[in-house]
Amino acid sequence: MIAHIADALARIEARAEDVRHIFEGGFEPGETRALDRSVVPLLDPLSVVAPDGTYFTSAIGEGRLAFTRDGAFTFADGALRGRDGALILGFRDGTKKPVPLRADPLDVALGRISGAHIEPDGSLAYERSSVDPRSGERRLERVVVGRIALARFPAGTQPLRRDPTHVVAPPGVEATIGPAGGNGFGPLTIFARELGRLNPLAALDRLEEAYLAFDALRATRMADGGLERTALDLVK
Repeated sequence: MIAHIADALARIEARAEDVRHIFEGGFEPGETRALDRSVVPLLDPLSVVAPDGTYFTSAIGEGRLAFTRDGAFTFADGALRGRDGALILGFRDGTKKPVPLRADPLDVALGRISGAHIEPDGSLAYERSSVDPRSGERRLERVVVGRIALARFPAGTQPLRRDPTHVVAPPGVEATIGPAGGNGFGPLTIFARELGRLNPLAALDRLEEAYLAFDALRATRMADGGLERTALDLVK
């Protein structure tokens, strides 16, 4: 009975965690029955939404990868980063494995980068400004850093939640990774952000169900305790 009560308390905590982060972009809910995708338009050229069932990829050290649905990116110091500051991976010309998406270091050092944005096919691009030394004319050149990498897991796989907005692959499972808009991956939704994937009412219903299940177990436990006391009184 004690083990059942512990399980019930764990379910309450999991459902409560879902409710606490219900409107947090990229949050990975544990209650899949209450999923309800919510996408809002934004004016941010670095905010994008991944296709259903796919994740953005970031490096977490020692060759390990983490995956997130949070597409609220920044382009700081010439590198594409997630909201937590982690480097976002993608494919550059000639690379077969995903690498951090970084601008030309010379462009960064000279401050020649402007207009960084992400395109539907996952291309991270910016404008390189330069001045013609003869005419003094300022020119803008489009530069593509690379294409954002997307990942998906085999059907039926339940990724392991690493933190509220990141998951990792379960032991023995490898994610399939490819460029957005290619290799079977759909395009990104640009100028948009995913604000959680839980239906608020359904999530609250699941939390209530968890509490009711716990109350039922507690009542059973109390009844069992009463029977035990009655039996001891009869023995006396």
